[in-house]
Amino acid sequence: MKKITRILGVLVLAATVAIAWSGVVPAQAAGDKIVLKLALGSPAGDIRDGVCLKMAELAKAKSNGNVIVEVYSGGQLGDWRDAIEGLSMGMNEIVLESLGTLDAFSDMANIDAVPYLYRDIEHFSKAWYGPIGEKILKTVGDEGNFKLLGPQNRGARIVTSKVPFKNLAELKGLKLRVPNIQVYIETWKTLGASPTPLAYSETFTAIQQNTVVGQENPIMLSYSSSFYDVCKYLIETNHVFSADMFIFNKQYFEGLPADVQKILTEACNEAAEWRNKEFKLIEADFKEKFREKGVTIIEPDRAEFIAAFDGFVEKQFPKLVPWATEIRNLQ
Repeated sequence: MKKITRILGVLVLAATVAIAWSGVVPAQAAGDKIVLKLALGSPAGDIRDGVCLKMAELAKAKSNGNVIVEVYSGGQLGDWRDAIEGLSMGMNEIVLESLGTLDAFSDMANIDAVPYLYRDIEHFSKAWYGPIGEKILKTVGDEGNFKLLGPQNRGARIVTSKVPFKNLAELKGLKLRVPNIQVYIETWKTLGASPTPLAYSETFTAIQQNTVVGQENPIMLSYSSSFYDVCKYLIETNHVFSADMFIFNKQYFEGLPADVQKILTEACNEAAEWRNKEFKLIEADFKEKFREKGVTIIEPDRAEFIAAFDGFVEKQFPKLVPWATEIRNLQ
């Protein structure tokens, strides 16, 4: 009898692992409570954490408490790469991250980090909240087996550094931490810096120990991660406007009951709208917050930076040329 019990236990475990790896959820009766884990690398308390909590709040309210989203911020479930890989293994059901983090699954995801692709925030918004944005989400989702919902403006990426620079000559050779995403690496090589891919969770210590002298990220994330403690200069390169979004495994999402899919879609989109409005209200405040921490703000010769990328997409990422052209021509 004990032997039979052990065999049954092994079979149940095997079935559970198989379900997790396939990304398919078991059939659920209407009214069943569904719990989803949402992984986020950013610290608790910042706006990315806030949008995740807002989405969880909306999902719970819309489902009368039957759809529970548990938010794990601060890299509790691993860095962004671990979390994205975890979607197919049932380690977590949702990730909040930028489109660019999916470059290993879809070449199209690199469109997220093409430098100086957008003229300004208004241009970014027209692209992402219209037909072009819908096509990008569908293309990356289909190619990478993801369901992508609720695109959100992350804000322009800036540099925090121990060493000041305002032009390409002063930037040359500086070791900057970048995400392990090819378009970011090629961007900083093009500008003459020495890009060093590191996990975000390792960046603060790396700057402390002079492994790198700085990092690049949106201003809000840079502030919430306390980079003002190790970097006394903020350089407004504004080199990339990128989009965050809620990322699901496609098979998992489509295996959920139709009403749950609708609830999650609405919750993600409404949370994204909340973040975009909040962003407009508070982003400018963060420059002053950095100043209050003793950080010097530098506005570089941005025209020189932009000129350095003439032909960049055509040479480095030719598959993106039609998409980049369509975005640039958007009025």
